[in-house]
Amino acid sequence: MSSRPPLGVQQRPPQQHSLAGSSLSQRPVAHQRALSQQQQFLPPSPIRKETGSLEFTPPDYNDGANMRFPSQRRGGSRLKLELSHDSLESITHTGIIESPNAIDSSKPFTPSRIMLPTDSSDLGDMSPHFSHPPTIDLDAPLPMPQRRLRFAPSTPRREPPPGPTNTGRKDIAPKPYQVEVPSAAPRYYTQGKGNSQQRRAGAGDATGSLPPPPSIGYADFYPWTGKHVEDQFSENVIRQGHFDKASFNPDTSSGKQNLFPGVKSKGLQTLSAIFTAALGARRNNGQITSNSTFRYPPRVTVTDTKRELWLKDLANPASPLRRLARTIPHGLRGQALLDQCLNKRIPFERAVWLIQCVNANEVRTCKRKGLSLAMSLGAEARWVKEWTVSVHKFVETVLFSFDDKDWKAKVQYVVLLATHLYEQNLLDREHYMEWLVSSFENSNQNRLPMWMLVTEIYWKDLLRLRKYGRRLVIALVSHHQLVFNHPDRDILQPLLSKLTTLLNTLILRSPENFVSPSVWSKYRDTIKSCLPIGDTARYEAFAAISSRNEQLMASGNRSQPAARHILVQWLDRNLQAPMSDEGPANSWNVSKDKSALSRALLEWCTSLYRPGRTKVYITSQLLQHWSTLGLDVTTEILDFIDADPCVEKERKDHLYHLVCELVRSGTFSVPRYIQWLSARGGITSPEDVLPDGPVFTRLLAEIPPFGLSSEQRNLRSGMLRRASFSVDDEARDAEMALKLVKHSLGLPMDPTDPITQRKPRSINKLSHQIQTASRTLKAELGRWLRDSVATTYGGKDKTGSTGPGISLALFGNIRRLLEAAEDLSMLADVLKSLIANACVEVLAAIANTVNRHFFIFSALGVCKGLFNDLSKRLRAIYLEQGPAARPLLVSLVSLAPRLPGMEELATQLKKDLALSSRQNPVDACSPVSDNMLARLQDDSNDLHEEIEKLLAAGTIVDKKTMENLFQTIIQRLHQSWGELGDKQRIYGVLLARLRVFDTPLFDVLMAKWIAYLRTLTNRPSIDRIFPLLVSNGCLTMPAILASTSDSSTPTPVTRVPTGGVMWPQIVQITYRTRYMQETLKLLMNPLPADYDLITQEELYRFTNLQEQVLRENPKDMLGLIGSAMAEYSFARSQNDTIGLPLDDPIIQERLSTLIKLLVLKDAAGVGRALATWAARSPDGYVGSWIDNIITTLLLPDADRQTHVTFDQILELTNEFTWPFCHLQLVLQTSTPSSDQSNNPQSATDRQPSSLDLLTSAMDKAIDKKNMTWVGIVLSLNVDVIQQLKGRAQSRFLGLIPSPRESLLVNTVPVPEQSLQIAENLLSVIEALMRGSPPGARQPQLPPEVVVRLSDLWELLANPEFDLVQKQQIITKWLPLMLNFITLHTQTFDASKASSDIRARLLVICAGLMQELDALHGPEYHTRGLSSRVFDLGCVLSDNLPEEQRAQCVRALKESAAGGDGRLRYLLSWQGNHEGVWFSLKERDPRGKVQQQQQQQQGGQGTVNTNAGLGLAGSLGVPLGLWGMNAGNNVVPGNGVGGGERLAPFTTRKWDYVHVPTGTVGENDTGLDLSFFEARGPKVWPAR
Repeated sequence: MSSRPPLGVQQRPPQQHSLAGSSLSQRPVAHQRALSQQQQFLPPSPIRKETGSLEFTPPDYNDGANMRFPSQRRGGSRLKLELSHDSLESITHTGIIESPNAIDSSKPFTPSRIMLPTDSSDLGDMSPHFSHPPTIDLDAPLPMPQRRLRFAPSTPRREPPPGPTNTGRKDIAPKPYQVEVPSAAPRYYTQGKGNSQQRRAGAGDATGSLPPPPSIGYADFYPWTGKHVEDQFSENVIRQGHFDKASFNPDTSSGKQNLFPGVKSKGLQTLSAIFTAALGARRNNGQITSNSTFRYPPRVTVTDTKRELWLKDLANPASPLRRLARTIPHGLRGQALLDQCLNKRIPFERAVWLIQCVNANEVRTCKRKGLSLAMSLGAEARWVKEWTVSVHKFVETVLFSFDDKDWKAKVQYVVLLATHLYEQNLLDREHYMEWLVSSFENSNQNRLPMWMLVTEIYWKDLLRLRKYGRRLVIALVSHHQLVFNHPDRDILQPLLSKLTTLLNTLILRSPENFVSPSVWSKYRDTIKSCLPIGDTARYEAFAAISSRNEQLMASGNRSQPAARHILVQWLDRNLQAPMSDEGPANSWNVSKDKSALSRALLEWCTSLYRPGRTKVYITSQLLQHWSTLGLDVTTEILDFIDADPCVEKERKDHLYHLVCELVRSGTFSVPRYIQWLSARGGITSPEDVLPDGPVFTRLLAEIPPFGLSSEQRNLRSGMLRRASFSVDDEARDAEMALKLVKHSLGLPMDPTDPITQRKPRSINKLSHQIQTASRTLKAELGRWLRDSVATTYGGKDKTGSTGPGISLALFGNIRRLLEAAEDLSMLADVLKSLIANACVEVLAAIANTVNRHFFIFSALGVCKGLFNDLSKRLRAIYLEQGPAARPLLVSLVSLAPRLPGMEELATQLKKDLALSSRQNPVDACSPVSDNMLARLQDDSNDLHEEIEKLLAAGTIVDKKTMENLFQTIIQRLHQSWGELGDKQRIYGVLLARLRVFDTPLFDVLMAKWIAYLRTLTNRPSIDRIFPLLVSNGCLTMPAILASTSDSSTPTPVTRVPTGGVMWPQIVQITYRTRYMQETLKLLMNPLPADYDLITQEELYRFTNLQEQVLRENPKDMLGLIGSAMAEYSFARSQNDTIGLPLDDPIIQERLSTLIKLLVLKDAAGVGRALATWAARSPDGYVGSWIDNIITTLLLPDADRQTHVTFDQILELTNEFTWPFCHLQLVLQTSTPSSDQSNNPQSATDRQPSSLDLLTSAMDKAIDKKNMTWVGIVLSLNVDVIQQLKGRAQSRFLGLIPSPRESLLVNTVPVPEQSLQIAENLLSVIEALMRGSPPGARQPQLPPEVVVRLSDLWELLANPEFDLVQKQQIITKWLPLMLNFITLHTQTFDASKASSDIRARLLVICAGLMQELDALHGPEYHTRGLSSRVFDLGCVLSDNLPEEQRAQCVRALKESAAGGDGRLRYLLSWQGNHEGVWFSLKERDPRGKVQQQQQQQQGGQGTVNTNAGLGLAGSLGVPLGLWGMNAGNNVVPGNGVGGGERLAPFTTRKWDYVHVPTGTVGENDTGLDLSFFEARGPKVWPAR
C-alpha cells in the first residue's frame, strides 16, 4: 500500500530545517524555468551568505559520503522514485545532523562513524538544552530513532541579505521571469539524468572530488517550454488526454527449462555450487583491499582571530564538520580546551570530536620520542592520567563556582560533557572513579549535595566494583551519621532525607557493598535507623547483610561451653562489683538453652573455688528472677542434685542455704520435692538424714519447717519419721536455742524458766554453736530475731509513738548472731527496722554493717535503700545535734563511693567531713610557746590532760612545734607499750587530734616513725600497735602497705650475699623484727573478739578496713606477700627460725585463702609474682611450700608431695578451676622442675622441654575433646602462644583431604573423629588469636593454606569422586577451611608476602564459586556456601595492592571465569570495553612475536595474549581447574599449535573519531576495514 497521498489532497506542510544548503542536491540545468525553480528552493549556505553568490561548493556536500559509497541506481517509474524520496532525504541529512538518532539503516556502516555498542552512552541524546535541566535515568532504554516524515521537507526560501544601498544611482534594469513551483508539488531525485559532462566528471575523479548531487524533479509539474510531449497535440491527445507510457518488460517465458535438467541430474550439489558461486561473486565484488589511510586532522598555528572563528564555526551545527576537519587550530589542550568548549557551548558530539583529535595528537607527541614499546605505553598511560586530572579539576572548579552568573547552565554543560568523555573511554576510568569517591568521602556538608548529584550519574559503574562501591557505601553511612548527630539536624533535614533514601536504595540494590565486618560493627545501628518502618523487604535484606557480616567476624564454632564461660565470667565480676539492676535480665539472654544456663549457675554457687556466701544470694536472686521468665526452678535444682552428688561439706552447706532462701521466697516447691523423693524410693535409713548423708535426702531435714503450711509440714514430718528422724526433738532444740539467745541478749523471759537461773552464755560461745548448727535452726533463729527486733525496736507502735531505741551493745550482739547464722537476708530486714529509731552510734554501726556485707546487700537489692535512709537520718541529726552526727558521717563517707551513681553525693560527704574536722573544738588558733612545750616535757603524770588543755585553748602549730609534739607523744606511747591499754588509747587519740593541724606533715612524720619501728626488736607485735592508731584515724592502711615496699627504705644498707642470691634491701633490715610477716598477719587475719585496745564497734570497722585494703590494693597486697616470703626465707637462711609467724598453720591457711582471692582477681599476675619469689629463694622449703599452696588451691585434698603435670592441668580445667589451672600453668612454664632446680646445665633447656610437654598435653586434650583449657594459655609468653598456635595450625592443615594422598585414603570418607579433631583445633586457634594481648603482632597465614584450599577445589572438580565424598567436603571440610581463613582476616597487612597469599586465595575462591555453582542441584545445595566464599573474597580483596590485583585480573580474564560479574566486582575489573566485539585467531606462540612486531611498526591494534595462563600457575592454581584444556575458547585447526585460539582484539580508544580528516578515502576509518574483509556498497554505472 502506497504512502503517497492522492493528487487532489493537500499535502501536510514539510518540516523546516535550519541547516545549511549542503544537505540539498543540485540539479543540472535543463531549462531556464527549471533552473529558476531550483534556485528558488535552495537554502542559502554559510558560504553563500558571505559571498552573496548562489554558487554551491560540491566538496562540502554530506562530508563526502556519496563519493565513497555512491547510491545504487534506482530503476522503475517516477512514482517509485517519488516514494524513495524520504529515505534519500534522510540519508542526506544524516551527515549534517550528526546525531545517533538520525542514523538510518541505509547509511553505510563504518566503525569510525559511530561508537561501539560497548561504549555507547546510556544517556541518549545529550545535546545541550539549557532551558530544561537534564535528567539522567541509567536504567531507561535507548531512545528509538525519530519517525521519518511521509514527504520530503521543503526548505523555506531565505532572502539574501540586502546589499549596500546607493542613493546616487538607482538600478532600474528589468528582472527576468522566474517560474514558481507550487508548494504542494512533491519532489524527487533524478539519479544519473544530468548532462554528460557532469556525469563524466562525477564518474571517476582522480583528485577525489565529490560527484554532483542528484537533480531534483517535481512530480506532475512541467513548466511550458514547447518541447514537452504534453505540449505536442494530436488527435488522440485531444480526445483522451496525455498519459505517461508504462515502462515494463513482461517475462513471457520461464527459467525452468534452463535450470531443471541440471538440478535433476546433480541435485543439491548443483544448487549449492550455484549459490556458492553467487555468494563468492558477491563477496569479491566491492571488497575493500586498500591499506588504511586513517590519520588525525593536523594542527596548524593560526591567529587568535581565526581560531575564534574556527571555534564559532564548530559550535554552529550548520557548519559542515568535514570542512572543519581539514585543519585544527594549535594551542588548544588541557583545561584551555575544556574552557573553549564551555564558553562556546560547542555541541557535545563536536566537543568530543575536537577533544579526540587534539588528545590523539598529544598522545602521538608523547610516543615520538624514540621510546620502546613498553615505555611508550607507560608514557601514554601517564598522559591519560594527567588528562583525567585536568578534567576533574575543571569539573570541580565549575561545580563550586557558585558566584558565576550562568552557573546552572555551565554546571549542566560541564557535567554532561564529562559524562560523554567517561562513556566513550576518553578518560582513565579508574582514576576518575577514584576522584569521585574520594571527593565524596572527604566532602563537607556544604558541598555534599553537589557531590551526591555528580556521583549518582556514575552510580552503576561505581557499585559494580568492590574497590569503589564499598567506599561509597561507607561514605554514605558516615555522612548520614554525622548529619543525624549534628546540632542543626532540623536545618539539614533535606540532606538527611536524601542520604536515607540512597541507603534504602542501596540496601536492596547492592547488598554486597555492605559486607565489611569492621564497618558493619561500627555503623550497624545507623543503617538500621534508616529503614522504613514496616518495610519487610528492606528488613529482610538488613538481616541477611547482618548475618553475612557476623559470619565473617567470628568462627562458626559457637558451642554451649562458650556460653557457660561467659556466664561464669559475669558471675565472677559480680563478686568484685555490685550487680546492676539489669543483670538478671542480661544473664537470662546469655544462652538459649536455659537448662544448661541454670545448671552452670548452680555449679558456680556450689563450687569450692569461689569462697564466701555472696554467691548464694546472687544465685538466689537470679533464680527468683528467672522463675518469672518461665524457668522451673524446682525441676532444675532437682536435676542438678540428681546429676551432682555434692560430696564436700562446704558444697552441701551452700546448696542447703540456697534452697532455704528459695523456700522463703516461694520459688522452690517442697511438695514437688517430696514427691520427687518418694519416686526415688523415699528415705528408709537413718544414715540418709545425717549431716554427712546424701544431699538429696539430707535436704529434707535442712529445709526450715517454720515457713511451711500445715500440709507441707505433715508431709515433711511423715517422710522424716521413716528414717527415725524426730521432728519433735528438732522443735525442742530450736526452742532451747531461742531461750539461750534471749538469755544471752538480756531480753525479757519467763521468770519461772529454769534457764534464767543460769549464767548467760557469752556471745562468742553462742556464735560458735550457731555456726555448727543445721540450716533449719539457723533459719528459725534469723526469723525470730527479725520479728523480735521489729516488734520491740522498729518503727511505730499502734498508738503512733516511736519505740525505744536499741543500744549499741545489743545491736552488736544481734548482728553477730545473725552473721554466725549466715542469714544476711534477715539481717537486712533488721537494719531496715532499726534505722528510724536508732541513735547516732547505732546508725554508724548500721552503715558499717552495710559496708561489710555490701555485695550481699547489693544482690538482695537493699543497699541503695539503706543508704538513702541513713542519709536522711544524717541530715535530720545534723540539724538537731550538729557535730554529734560525725560518727555517722564518717561511716557514710566510707560507704558512699562503693555505690554506683553516688559519686556526687560521696564528694559532698567528704567535703562535709573535712569541714567537720576543722570545726572540732580541739582546733588551735594561737601559737604554742616554748614555755608550754617545756611544761609538757617536765610533766609526766598527767601529760594527756595538759595536751588537751593546750589544744582546747586554741593554737596554731608550726612545723617545728608539730615535730616536737609528735616526738613527745610517740615517746610516751613507747613507754606505755608495757602498761594498760587505756593509756595507749589516750596517746592514740592525742595523735589523731594532732593530725588535724597539718595532715600532710603529720603523715610524713608517721611514715618516718613506721620506718624506724621496722628496725625495733624490743617492741610489741604489730597487731598491738597499728589497730589502735588505725581506729583513731591517725594511721591508714595504705600507709602501712607503703611501709612494706623496698622503696620506703630511707638509707641504703649493705646487701648480704647468701649463696649468690641478692636479697631485697628491706628484707635485710626487717628479718630480725619479723615486720613483713607481722604486717601480713595483721592485714589478713581478723583480730580476736576479746581484743582489749579498741571497742567492739571499732574492731568491726577495722575488719572492714582489712577487707577494703584487699579489695582496693591487690597489687600492694601481692607485693607484701612476696616481701613476707622473702623475709621468711632470708631468716631461715640466717638460721633465725624462732618465732616466725609464717610457721603458724593458721596463718598458712589464711595465706592460702588470701592467695585464692588474689588469684580470682588476677591469676596471671599472681603466677608471675610467685614464680619470681620461688626463683629468688634459695631455700627449697619455701619453693615447695609455694607449690603446695598452689596445688592445694587446685586440689584441696592433695598432700605436700603431690606434683601437678600439664596433662592434669588441662584435664582439670573448666570454667571454675580456670584461674587456678592458669596459675599452675604460669608457674610451670616459668620455673624449673624439681629435678632441674639444682642442675644449671638442664636449666638452660627448661623452656623447650616445658613447651614440648605442654604441646603434648595440648594434643592429648584435643583428642579427648576437652577445649575448656584454651583460655589459660593466653597469659603465657607471646612466643609460647605463637608456637602453640603454629602447632595447632600444622595439625589442622594436615587433616585437610588432599588429592596427593593415596587412593585408599580418598576412597573412603574421612572418619568423624578427624572432623571433630579439626573443629577442636580450629577452636584452639580461634582462642589463641582472639585472646592475644592488645598490640601483639599476629603471624600471617601460612602459605600452606593456599595449597590446602586448592586441594579442596581440585577434589570438588574431580569427576572420579562420588557423591558422598563431595558432600563431606561441601558440608564439613570446606566450611572449616573458610572459618580458618576468616580468623586470619584481621592479621592482613600491606606486606608483600601477605598480599601475595591474599591474591592467590582470591583466585582460588573465584574457582570455588564457579565449581560450587556448577555442582548445585538436588544432590548438592551449594548456593549458601558459594555466597560465603564470595563474602570471604570480598574481605580478601579489600585494600589489596594494585600489583596483586592486576595479577589476579590477568589470571582470570582469559579463563572460563572471566565472564562472571562477581569476579569483576571482587577484582574491581571493568572488563574489556574496546575489543569485546572483535577477536583474533591465535595459532601458535610464534604468532605473538609477529603481532608484537606489527604493533611496533604501526599496527592499528594490540592483541592480548594468554599471559594470564602462566600467571594462574604462578599464583598456585592448577591450570586444569580453569578448563584451559577443555576447549572453552579453542578453535580446532591444522596449525602447528594444534588449533586456533580466539584472543580479544584491543583497539585504541582515541581512534573512534567521527570525522577523521577532510580528505575522503575508501579505508580511512580508525579500525582497518581490511581486517574484517569489508566490502563497499555496489556502485552502479551511470547511464
